[in-house]
Amino acid sequence: MDTRKRTILQAVTEDYISSAEPVGSRTLAKKYHLGISPATIRNEMADLEDWGFLEQPHTSSGRIPSDKGYRFYVDELMAKVPVGNQLLERIRFTYQSRIRELEWFIHQTAKLVSDITGYPSIVLAPSWGEGIFSSLRFVGVDENNALLIIRTKDGFTQNRTVSVPRELNLVQLNTLAQDFSREFGGISMRDLQDSILDPWSTSLFENVALRQMVLGWLLSDGPDDERMTVAGPLTILNYPEFNDINKVRRVLGFFEQDKAVEQMIQAHSAEGVIALIGSEMSVEDIQDCSVVTASYRVGSKVVGRVMVVGPRRMQYGYVMTVLEVVSDELSQALKWA
Repeated sequence: MDTRKRTILQAVTEDYISSAEPVGSRTLAKKYHLGISPATIRNEMADLEDWGFLEQPHTSSGRIPSDKGYRFYVDELMAKVPVGNQLLERIRFTYQSRIRELEWFIHQTAKLVSDITGYPSIVLAPSWGEGIFSSLRFVGVDENNALLIIRTKDGFTQNRTVSVPRELNLVQLNTLAQDFSREFGGISMRDLQDSILDPWSTSLFENVALRQMVLGWLLSDGPDDERMTVAGPLTILNYPEFNDINKVRRVLGFFEQDKAVEQMIQAHSAEGVIALIGSEMSVEDIQDCSVVTASYRVGSKVVGRVMVVGPRRMQYGYVMTVLEVVSDELSQALKWA
């Protein structure tokens, strides 16, 4: 693509992103001082349309970028938007909290990203089954109940309320929990259930009460069904593309489907920050949208993703920079969680 067409495609894309209105040749000539006539601009736009980079929504209207046009813009034309010092400090301040639990970080990240970008955000937490068991402990709730807390080496915790057996008090339970943690520390959560059931692998085989409590937790639904945190889903209504109730219903439905999100992530699992535009996505319900997603780490391992969902004319440069900074800061914070 020659320089003139690149300049026109960039101008059409950025004007449409800011205005949500199809862009005509006269608008480009007046606003962008391209040094060529509206007629020449119109011919160039016609070529870009023929090549699939622009679309004309209505016969008499201007043009808008196609998915192919947005892809070329993101890959070739878009300027990186710097994060100002004030925004950078806001992001860093979020992760300076004394609360060092992964679950807290996940929820705060989702809220932070939605607030900053003005779009819905999703944070996918690490898979519980892939975590490495670290410790088990009990916290008293009342004389008959305790909170069973299981922690993985990456800092992720899950808990549930259990009944305290009559033959054990809280001190005795935690003594057993320490023995349990020493014996099973380092085993993946996915394999922990089989290890507990094997009578040859555990000195705690005879402690039926503790085994039943831990197995009951492992066999219950929950941990990996709660991986996805969504923030600001209704901000999608701020964009005129979603005045259509059917589009809104599809997008809001997507936010409730952990499996659909994981399916999309698995189909586009590249590390770093990536943009998925419209028809590039494998999930039909959000093909009216674009998604920008960034991976984050615990140590050296990629364990989850931060995502922004918005209209196809989203502010890609800004959103991609924000997610790059947020994912880096989240990864740093989780080193010490």
